[in-house]
Amino acid sequence: MNSKKILSVLICILALSCVVLTVCLVALNREVNYLPSESIDDIVEILSEENIMIDRNIISSKREHGTVYVCNSGNYSQTVATFLGEDSVHSVYVIPDGEIVILNNGAKFEFGENYSFKYYRSGEDSGYTPSLSTLSQTADHVSGEKREEIAEIAKEFIERGSREFETKSKVRIETVVDNIWENSGIYYALCTRKISGAELNQNLVLCTIDNGEVTEAYGTWCFLTLGDSYSAQLTDILNILFSVKKDISAMRDGNDIDSSPVSIKSVSLSYSLYFYGSREEFCLIPCWQVVTDNMGDFIYNAIDSTLYTNK
Repeated sequence: MNSKKILSVLICILALSCVVLTVCLVALNREVNYLPSESIDDIVEILSEENIMIDRNIISSKREHGTVYVCNSGNYSQTVATFLGEDSVHSVYVIPDGEIVILNNGAKFEFGENYSFKYYRSGEDSGYTPSLSTLSQTADHVSGEKREEIAEIAKEFIERGSREFETKSKVRIETVVDNIWENSGIYYALCTRKISGAELNQNLVLCTIDNGEVTEAYGTWCFLTLGDSYSAQLTDILNILFSVKKDISAMRDGNDIDSSPVSIKSVSLSYSLYFYGSREEFCLIPCWQVVTDNMGDFIYNAIDSTLYTNK
């Protein structure tokens, strides 16, 4: 009888210990992986005192981890040209900060700094491809089945520029067609890129499509797929918002701008290219992108909080 009572007491103690341990683990997980609610309230108030408005609901309380991707581009220009143009190299010319590559089929590529490029299937600029601002004002948006057809043509062209580069990381790399316009039977597709759902900054290409083929393209695009990678702890969003406060104040003071209200519309993770040493070696660095209504977009290195750009 006594042994049964002792067993019951031990079971109760064990059950209670499990409950206490679970509560402790949940609390520890919350402390390690999430920001205190009070701290989020504080940053909203601090920003409002500087006439910077932000909806508390767009501030994620989760402490984020990110991945840095490393790659060596090797013989980038000629390799990409042969993939995109689907022929071998005829000649290569060095130009300031880049190269011109001409294929045996007559296609011409111009590669510049930071992965900028131009492509002319006929070898010369036809003059058909207008600027983005002109397209948005004069061309018609395309929808429905035709949009899907043109989007697939543009994506197939862009994505074949990365084939056969070695990929060691299992990561989702996605080409996104943001807009398609049509003018006099010629179509224009604006392409961007995402890595595991996060936008890759500085990657934007406009493709001209005539008779079912990409005849011209220009923009900035890192055609390489990704190589080695490593995980990194990211700066929490509270520190980034403090940086936004500091940078907006500096812009107001430096440009003699009054302290009219600024509204932060969104805060999200993205990626940016970062070159080091040789221009053939680069990283893709996770970044925090803060979008405002009237002071531009602020992009910060999410590892060390460095301001990359205000665009």
